Amino acid sequence: MVEYYCWEGVGEEPTPNCYLYLFCEVLMKVKDLVTNAIENAFDDETVNLVDVDYVKQNNGYHLIVFIDKQGGADINDCERISKKIDPIIDELNPTNDEPYFLDVTSYGLDKPLIKDFQLDKYLNKTVVVKLYSKLNGVKEFNATLLGYDNKNYKLNFNEQDIVIQRDKVAMLLPFVEF
Repeated sequence: MVEYYCWEGVGEEPTPNCYLYLFCEVLMKVKDLVTNAIENAFDDETVNLVDVDYVKQNNGYHLIVFIDKQGGADINDCERISKKIDPIIDELNPTNDEPYFLDVTSYGLDKPLIKDFQLDKYLNKTVVVKLYSKLNGVKEFNATLLGYDNKNYKLNFNEQDIVIQRDKVAMLLPFVEF
């Protein structure tokens, strides 16, 4: 008999929440394995690895590798990186022979700024700041990114320089004006 340790406790059969937990664990394991395996492939590149995601979509599982570079990644960058990392991922076999689609794509303007090189591109530019909880009655606002370190963002909001701890910020997004 196998005992499953889940949020509800120990039992003979896994509960629905346990299945969800185990499913999420598998997705995170694949993401982490692939990220660790391919990040060195970017050392001699002008393209940067931003994120890796492993998701179920209508037509199956997709391993999505998000890339970016100064000026934005294009289709040629995506193709080159795909050819470079595909053998690494095949050798790693992170899905234990379960089929998946490998998608290498540019990160996009609507995605959060999560890496330092992305933040560098937006220094002295307007960004959208989304907080976990309200600050002076505001939870989302536009500000100029003046600087950052491991713990804080320095912003200019309404003509005032402010410092906000990174762990208080849910998302920092590029400000896109159409």
